[in-house]
Order: sequence, then C-alpha cells, then structure tokens
Amino acid sequence: MGKYFVGYITAKSLDGLTRVQARKLTHLNIAFAPMVGDITVLELSEQQQEYLAEIRSFNPELKILISTGGGDNHGHGEATRTPEGLKKLVDSTMDIVNRYDLDGIDCDWEFPGDNGIIEEKYQHTALFKAYREELDKLGASNGRKYWLTTAAAAGQWYLERTEIHKSHVYLDFINMMTYDLRGWDNPAGHHTCLYEPENAPVVHSVDTDVKLMTDAGVPIEKILVGVAFYSRRWDHIANVNNGLNQPSPYSGGFGPDYTEIALKYEKNKEYVKYWDDVAKAAYLFNGKTLISYDDPLSIQYKCAYVKEKNMAGAFYWVHSADHTGILFDAMYDHLLLGEE
Repeated sequence: MGKYFVGYITAKSLDGLTRVQARKLTHLNIAFAPMVGDITVLELSEQQQEYLAEIRSFNPELKILISTGGGDNHGHGEATRTPEGLKKLVDSTMDIVNRYDLDGIDCDWEFPGDNGIIEEKYQHTALFKAYREELDKLGASNGRKYWLTTAAAAGQWYLERTEIHKSHVYLDFINMMTYDLRGWDNPAGHHTCLYEPENAPVVHSVDTDVKLMTDAGVPIEKILVGVAFYSRRWDHIANVNNGLNQPSPYSGGFGPDYTEIALKYEKNKEYVKYWDDVAKAAYLFNGKTLISYDDPLSIQYKCAYVKEKNMAGAFYWVHSADHTGILFDAMYDHLLLGEE
C-alpha cells in the first residue's frame, strides 16, 4: 500500500508550508483546537484562512485535519462523562470541520486516566465512536471521505489506560508518538531511538513500543512512526560514556529545535556529534550537556523500518521546528520517493 506522510503544523505557522512541501504530504494536521471548558475551539484569522486556501491550491489531494486537544490540555474526561457532554464536544469539533471545510479529525487526548479516573478509557473509545459516526454521516451526505486519526502515546501504560486494541476500528490510522521516550526522567539518553540502546536503564524505543501495540491487537498496517523535529537535553552530566546513561540534577527538558541544531549546534566545535549504531540514533555532547534528536540518518532507518514492517507510514512534530527542510526532505525521500 502507499505510505502516509503526515505533518503537524500550528495555525500560526501555516504560511511556513511551501508549495513543494504541500505537494509531498498526504495529510496535514492543524494543531490544536484545544479544549475550552467542555468543547473544542478554533478560530482561524482571515489571514490564516487565506493560507489554508493557498495550501489547498498547492495540493488539492492533501487531506487537512483538525487536531483536537494536545499536550497538557485537559477537559476530554469531564466533557465525555455523560452522553450529553459527549454530544456537545463532538458537535463543537464537527462545527470546526464544517466551518473550515476540513477533511477530518485527529483526536489528541493526552491522556485518558491522567487524573486517575479509570472510566476514561471507555470514554476515550466512546469519543472515537461518536466522531466516526458523525464523520460518516457527513461523508454520506456529500459523497466525500472524512478521516479520523489519533495521536497515541507509546508504551504499556497507554495500552492499559485505553482500549486502543479494539477502538482502532473507528480510526483510519494511528500517529504513534515514538518520541519523548526519554526526557521526563533521568538519566540522559535517546528520546526517539529506533531500537533499544545497549545497557539502557529505561526500556523504550520505536521497535519495542510498536511490538507492544501490535501484541495488544492493533494492526501494524494502521500505525505510523513518529519523527521529532525537536530535541531533548540533559545538563550538568558527567563526562563518561559520551554522556549516555549519566544522571542529571534535572529531568531532560526540551532542547533546541532542529533548525538551531543544524545551523548552530552541529557547527559548534564545543559539541561532538555521535551516532549510536545499535539504537540508530544521533546525539550531541559537549562534556556536560547531551542533546538527543532525529537527524537524516535516523530518519532513513525509521522509514526503512516502516517499509519492512508494512506500517502505514510516518509523521512528524512539528513543522515550524525545521526551517531548513532537511528532515522533511529526508522523510519524503526515504518514505515516498520512487513509490508514487
């Protein structure tokens, strides 16, 4: 099957998507329509609507979705607790789809059960089902295909908090966030590696987490691998083992975007770029700070993995984090070039 090449872009960055890039993507997710109270809200300015129309003119086949919720955005659980609340939430999102003539919804509930309420795993499924029903009704009325996807976390904890093993039937595909695998913890390491690195104290990788999801019952042909256009960094670590697996006084926070990495950090003589050939991951280290990120070579291996495993494709977060276009081009070249 043809692979999906999906990008996330913020509404304020719509003008940053070029004609050439728009023609290469299969799907574009506008992030985010956040939860405000018990509804999703998005108000595009007149200029943003003009950018959106321009993007459509670049590639009429491009599917443009609204991504709802997002990181650190709460409210889904409370809104979907009753049938009335669920309908109100779904209606608000469908209003956005209709108002801006979009091609579907990417539901980004991060995350069911964050507040300890186990029932949210079932509300999560109910939300998918309700979105699917409304999108199908709309499609039947105008003879058009509407898409429903989700941004899913990677790891056993997500599988335990959701019913993704059966709720996937409502989805066209799943954007599996195979980044931030490290960063919220110590010690320093790879945050978006393809395979488990040697002697890593934290078990997380694309390969491990894809296997967990497929073992739970999700078809691999519905899963997209995530690529990070940003980094994670750990400061004040020991100059041992090139920084890998070294503790820091702080959790690994967000590091520089790829634009800054390519134009500044990789050219800074204080930093040495390393390649972990086991993990298939790149990182920078200057003796005290480790920066973990995706680069063109790690993307090449991820795309080869997607093809080898017959996965749905790959996606990235977020478009504005790579003004160089280097990572975007690497994804297209290794995922789609020659297969169209």
